[in-house]
Amino acid sequence: MSQYHPEAFPPSSGNLLERTGRTAGNIVRGHRPLGRELLNAVVNLPILPWILFPMQPEPDSHSEFLPGSYTSLWEYFSAIAQVVVPTERKSASYGNLAVLPPDYIWPQSKRQTKWFFINGICTSPSMALLEAREVALAFQRPIHLIHTPTAGFVRDIAGALNARALRKDGRLSRPAYNVVRNALLSHDQVVLVTYSQGAIVASYIARKMLKDPQLREHAHKLEIYSIGGAADSLHIDYALTAEHGHTVPYVEHFANGKDFFARVGILAKYHSTSGPIFFVAERKGHMLNPHYIKGIVRGDYCDGRSRLSKYANGGEPGVDDYIPFDRRR
Repeated sequence: MSQYHPEAFPPSSGNLLERTGRTAGNIVRGHRPLGRELLNAVVNLPILPWILFPMQPEPDSHSEFLPGSYTSLWEYFSAIAQVVVPTERKSASYGNLAVLPPDYIWPQSKRQTKWFFINGICTSPSMALLEAREVALAFQRPIHLIHTPTAGFVRDIAGALNARALRKDGRLSRPAYNVVRNALLSHDQVVLVTYSQGAIVASYIARKMLKDPQLREHAHKLEIYSIGGAADSLHIDYALTAEHGHTVPYVEHFANGKDFFARVGILAKYHSTSGPIFFVAERKGHMLNPHYIKGIVRGDYCDGRSRLSKYANGGEPGVDDYIPFDRRR
């Protein structure tokens, strides 16, 4: 049963006039980065319609925007309504809800590993669970959901811009950071699969983790896989990378060349982002289930070279199966 933690998403303080004043001040102080973000978006507007289409290019995928992917029409219309209606909502899971693949048998292993999934914008609880199930099925592992609740499309976009351009992402990302922090302290390996806005959350987690003297000692355990990532940066630590022989944290990115959010995110900001970027130039669509997961499992993006693809169908990469670090990136 999921729990709502008020401290993770505190209520807005001050009256409407005060909040409006703070927002206006942030815009004035950050007008240059916001201007760059706007220009980036305008340049890529022609491919915006492809974020949802094709609706079901994979015959056995569970598209987030098709009624047949949900258990009832009520669940489907509720998910769509949450995209449109602007209001604060509770998270369905702060990493405490685990989605298991069908007929999963827990392995008898002394190595303690934990996988998390962080969703993108406009994601209701039912949609987040739909995506987490697809990730669990693809990699045949329990996936612990860190659900970032939607406040409606407009407010979600504003929050993502705030996090990217102005680095005002504590409210968005702090709950996820605390969950990942606790997992790193108690496990041998932590894998973070992020989608769209989830890459912005992962960027925050990496920045804060590398600044924490205690957590730095565990940073080599963290692997981050960004799918359709909307982040503008994701940094590694060079000293820890040299010490452990692979990038710390270890990072890989997957993007469709005609995915609007990947185009304004990872593909536009590759120079400030660590880790290899695997992409298919002519591939369309932004949705996780129909447009990305099956292709990653098949190796469409990387010909089986990425570490993430080696986890597919329950596989286990070796200790040397990391993409070599390239300082020129």
